Amino acid sequence: MIDHLSTSQSHGPRPSRRRPSRIVRTVPFLIALAALAAAAIVPTAARAAMPVEIENLRVGFGADNVFKIGAWTPVWVQLKGGADRFTGFMDVIASDDDGIPTAFRQAVDLPAGETRRFSGYIRPGGRDTDVTLRFFDESGRWLGEREQGRTMPMPPKSVMPYESLIVIAGQPQGIDQIPTAAGFQQAGSTIANSGDAEIVVTRLDIDGDRVPGRWYGFDGAQAVVLDTSDRATLDMIDGLRGQALVEWIKRGGHLVISVGANWQAVRDSVLGAALPAVPAGQERVQSLEALDTFAGSSKSITPPQTPRQMITKLEQLDERGGKALSSVANLPVVVRGAHGFGRVTLVGVDVDQKIFSDWPDRGLFWIRALDLKRSRADHAASPAMPGGGRFYASGVTDLASQLRVALEQFPRVKLIPFGWVAFLIFLYVLAIGPGDYLFLKRVVKRMELTWITFPAIVVVVSLLAYYAAYRLKGDDLLVNKIDVVDVDQVSGMTRGRSWATLFSPQNRDYGIGFLPAPLDAAESVAPAVLVGPGAEPPRPEPGTEVVTSWFSIPENQFGAMGGANRRFSFGGGGYSYEPVNSAERLKNVRIPIWSTKTVTARWFGSSGPLVESDLQPYGADRLAGTVVNRLGYPLEGAVLAFGKQVYTIGDIAPGQTINVQLTDDRNLSGLLRENEKNYLPEQGRDRDLKLDRADLMLAVMFHDSEGSRTNERALGNSTLHDLDLTGQLALQRPMLVARIKRPAARLALENAPSEPKVDQTTVLRIILPLKHPKKGASVAAR
Repeated sequence: MIDHLSTSQSHGPRPSRRRPSRIVRTVPFLIALAALAAAAIVPTAARAAMPVEIENLRVGFGADNVFKIGAWTPVWVQLKGGADRFTGFMDVIASDDDGIPTAFRQAVDLPAGETRRFSGYIRPGGRDTDVTLRFFDESGRWLGEREQGRTMPMPPKSVMPYESLIVIAGQPQGIDQIPTAAGFQQAGSTIANSGDAEIVVTRLDIDGDRVPGRWYGFDGAQAVVLDTSDRATLDMIDGLRGQALVEWIKRGGHLVISVGANWQAVRDSVLGAALPAVPAGQERVQSLEALDTFAGSSKSITPPQTPRQMITKLEQLDERGGKALSSVANLPVVVRGAHGFGRVTLVGVDVDQKIFSDWPDRGLFWIRALDLKRSRADHAASPAMPGGGRFYASGVTDLASQLRVALEQFPRVKLIPFGWVAFLIFLYVLAIGPGDYLFLKRVVKRMELTWITFPAIVVVVSLLAYYAAYRLKGDDLLVNKIDVVDVDQVSGMTRGRSWATLFSPQNRDYGIGFLPAPLDAAESVAPAVLVGPGAEPPRPEPGTEVVTSWFSIPENQFGAMGGANRRFSFGGGGYSYEPVNSAERLKNVRIPIWSTKTVTARWFGSSGPLVESDLQPYGADRLAGTVVNRLGYPLEGAVLAFGKQVYTIGDIAPGQTINVQLTDDRNLSGLLRENEKNYLPEQGRDRDLKLDRADLMLAVMFHDSEGSRTNERALGNSTLHDLDLTGQLALQRPMLVARIKRPAARLALENAPSEPKVDQTTVLRIILPLKHPKKGASVAAR
């Protein structure tokens, strides 16, 4: 072979022996370098197999995986163990309204080869939110992740923030007619749903065991309807899942439950104590024509020749605070009552019967039973938004949006008008372009000096811009904060809602939490607490639950929950809820320099009496009696709401007694309309008006009062509807509302650059007991 090669090389032209080009020689080196870099960046665990197999992922409610944008949503993940036991954590990740990933962490302990299901919770910020599952070992080392597209065959279906979600269990006949009922349709279709209804009805997947185990799993539901003639529904409410539903009611939910043949099982279930009346047997009646009147129906549910019907006897209404909304033969058939800050509507018939399915106006019945109202009014003169919503004169359509505007008002921060910004940019372009050229060409006459003058101009202008921004926006950490706290002096429950907008003077990753403060404490409390590096964040007092998250607006536009949230953001790689299996606080929330971030918290606990009252009905819709302030600080701008009326009391000093009968009263909706000018300025005027946050929150707290929606400037209240206790006013529950000069919850900040300057607004609402005259007694009317 050697001889052959030698011979062949001796004949013919010599082959070219040019060296390979530099580019050709460099390519293998670059490829090897890229491979080494990728190996350094990608963790070893990412190249290895996942420690578990994801067999199933389900989100929200029903077979279609329905979730509501901006609401807490349950997630169920079925995992199968690998060759070894896996003990670690699973992060369920969804994007917030800015498209920033937020992680809810769940502990996982999965034996080798076994299959178990784990649950978590997400709060999606947009209709295109994807769910990602990320796994870590016990030390926090990342092991791998799976995106929604690889774990769900079909993406979940979203409900827009301004739409109402009704969750049902069983077979309540006619509830499917609500979305098409008159008065519950929008002029155009929404982006998220092909129909034009403002009401979306979905079903609990009880057979698939997809029932939330925590109260905030029902957060997206406007109401829950239970048909207890269904055996699976009965099994659901007789256990921990039923207790989660009870906790949701106490925190402001509305449950509609039908009780028929299975009345005894319902009475003995975990829901029994929440019912506004006690089921006590059944009785046969001639007809159910009272339901026609209740529904406003022109077509009878029991036309002539209809057999006699069974209804459930509902007793002890007075003892439980129930109010009969409809009665048949002196027997209450529809009863509504309060349970904590929520309501329960009890229907004393089985709603899966044929008489309901044959009733043409059954949809009207459910609208009344669910106490549904439009989430927003129609304004034909208002310009339409994409997706069917509308902008009003204020530029927003919902009270939550106006709340965001109020929270982002920082008088300390000076904003440069856009006209000035455009003019300064124009001058800058002139300076680095023709200005620099003419200076070097005609004055210095040395064009090569542009290598010095051009970067000098850029540096000088950059320094001047930074100095101007520093002078105008400052170096202070600013916080606008609003607390709304409800105290039910009948049950001893308290709930709070806090919002805080942080204006950061630096690029920072903050830890953010809220610590509810006792309202009856003699000493004043500081509005904020700072947590030093490495220190353990403070926890709320035992018995107090806090749920913290981001806050956004429900509009159907860019930058809001109704718009797409896959957009560029400076929010970093995401932040997480802490501690494990909880959403008590936020960790590593990135706020860029001179930018804002708004967060919110809901908290629940117990409270003793804050005021002393002796109130009873006075005539048809008035109050008589006294209210005494037992707090050590004044109640400012106090009003006392009862039914459709409100008493304007003013300031109540510590220890002062107010005689309600001597106080002026007026229509509640009239007061709310009068206050609108304080937080909803006219278009084109009062642009610099500081919005009155207390008046704005009063509108949120009683949004559905009669007449509030007839005003052409009225805003909707879809996002904050749980704060609206107008429905409890209809149950004769007097409520004292006032401003106080102390925070109801302290803001706990980690990694803060300085002590924040907090602008605090606190509104206190107290539900007072009402003494009813004994039967046979009468109270003279005015």
